[in-house]
Amino acid sequence: MSNSAVSIPARKIDIVQDIQGRVLSGEWAPGSQLPSERELAADYGVSRPVVREALAGLVELGFIEIHPGRGSYVRGVKIDDLSGSLNRAATLAKITARDLVVARLGLECSAVELAAQQSPRPVELLEKALQEHSEAKTIQSLADTDLAFHETVVAASGNPLLVLMFGAIRNQVHALMLRSHSDPNVQVKGEPYHERIVKAIADGKSALARDMMREHLELALTLYGSDLDRPISEVVESRGLRFASMLTGPDSVTK
Repeated sequence: MSNSAVSIPARKIDIVQDIQGRVLSGEWAPGSQLPSERELAADYGVSRPVVREALAGLVELGFIEIHPGRGSYVRGVKIDDLSGSLNRAATLAKITARDLVVARLGLECSAVELAAQQSPRPVELLEKALQEHSEAKTIQSLADTDLAFHETVVAASGNPLLVLMFGAIRNQVHALMLRSHSDPNVQVKGEPYHERIVKAIADGKSALARDMMREHLELALTLYGSDLDRPISEVVESRGLRFASMLTGPDSVTK
């Protein structure tokens, strides 16, 4: 960085852009610790308050995390990085259950097909997610563990973009699962598919895994009734259910 005289706002922007570039280029990998504020101030020729403002901006942009007493670290890619903006857009656009089911068909059918083609196949993780779901008792825990199971299936695809795409809609999917588990008819018909999906993946039968996932997801199209074309948020609220803000599941797609 040049130490030529520039305004403080411009210098702060320069620092943010330079650190962004170094992260994106791989010079500073996820988990790497950045130099201290004192070192960065010396490197960029600015005061520590300017560096501190730049680091705060990088936190807001999702590039770094600051751990008090430890320092600043490059932030890894998280599964729900895209969920915040999509949550707002989905609410404003009044996304319905039908909209979400159709979107999930393309995403999750592709993911489960890829999962069955992996070598070795991550069957142990899938069976663990399946077991945790089978032990859930309340509607909330059933929805939480159902979400975790589907996230595990998507992660098993080995495709980080599919993981991010699922992460973007995870809150809406969770709402859909709350609706399903509050309806005994949907739950009874939908639950057996989980084991069938895992078995198809374990056996390496990608076409069967895809068919099982499609049948599983399409149950909502025939069983949700009038809820199918109502905004998802309204469906959840009408049943006295609560959106979970903190959900379980894979928290990183970095390798």
